[in-house]
Amino acid sequence: MNFIQEKFASVFAGYDVTTQPRPDGAVLLTLRDNEGKVTRRSISYQQLHTAEQLTWVISAIRRDLAGQASELPAINMLQSQNRFALPTYHSA
Repeated sequence: MNFIQEKFASVFAGYDVTTQPRPDGAVLLTLRDNEGKVTRRSISYQQLHTAEQLTWVISAIRRDLAGQASELPAINMLQSQNRFALPTYHSA
């Protein structure tokens, strides 16, 4: 088991986790629950190698998997608008 699969297996302990590398450096993450429901997500190379983006991806996957509102992650973990400053334009 490689590091990426170990990471996702520890985060999603209630699921059978498999990862498949993609040619562009991304990973196809497959989660299978006890009932056989399968969830797949493609995670880009940059998302895998940037801590803030990886945290955001994990939170988004948790949100998608949540069966009840009480299981949802905190909203501040789901907001991506605050990650980057808006561009500034200057006239010549």
